[in-house]
Amino acid sequence: MLFLQLFLAFAIAAPTTKDLLPPDGFLGKWQKSGVARVFHGADLYGHINGGSELFLEFGFEELVLQEYKSGADELSLELYRMTDPVAARGIYVMKAGPQSSTQLSFPHTFSTFQLLFARDRYLVILNNLEGRPEKEPEMIELARHLAGRLPDTPALTSVSSLPSEGLLSGSTRLIRGPYGLQAVFSLGAGNILSLSSGQTAASGDYDSGGKTFTLIACDYPTPAVAGRAFDYLTGHLDPYLKPIGGGEGRLVFEDYAGEYGLIVLSGSRLEIRVHLKQKP
Repeated sequence: MLFLQLFLAFAIAAPTTKDLLPPDGFLGKWQKSGVARVFHGADLYGHINGGSELFLEFGFEELVLQEYKSGADELSLELYRMTDPVAARGIYVMKAGPQSSTQLSFPHTFSTFQLLFARDRYLVILNNLEGRPEKEPEMIELARHLAGRLPDTPALTSVSSLPSEGLLSGSTRLIRGPYGLQAVFSLGAGNILSLSSGQTAASGDYDSGGKTFTLIACDYPTPAVAGRAFDYLTGHLDPYLKPIGGGEGRLVFEDYAGEYGLIVLSGSRLEIRVHLKQKP
């Protein structure tokens, strides 16, 4: 009985995603326009045409979409609740442009038409529907207000690490399945990296002596799991990738564009370099 009482008390006290929305009268002028639209799970296909798969792959729970009006002016707020902070960050880096320089103290991307940021397991997209520059300060204030109501983002310790030396700014991407990987490089069909639920690989572009390449890194729980992932990957490569050499825990391939790739197994880690200009 005590457990049930505590559970009910927590459920009543815990804020919902809708509770996080800025209230009517925000900045003394903005009013909610209509009832908030709410999407759960696969319902997201009713809002996003052609991009829902990536959200669902990373881990999507709920979207609350609320329109705001002030006279003839409109703002549209999309508040996504993902399964964890990694999922929110993964979508953010896919959508974000260069880091913006405004009065906001947290990472974000900002233009006259849109302000985008991720915090904890939430992704926030604020749309300036008419693209009127005079509304930019109010977009920033709304973002600051909403960020203040969200938890801080913890360290993303579950993400596979990337070497910092030579990593090009803004190039990092997170991968939790085939849709995320496809945006980086096509290695093969399906779950070609053998990622388990919640496992997150990472990729980034690197500068090496004036030549760029992309590194995909994936850390597995044990060397045995990594070894099985290596065997599956090298045995199911995309037909357009031609193996041309290798050895123990190593495979070199040539892609359709005449560039090279290198797959290396090292302990419980798999590293894949693609877009190499010279044969490794």
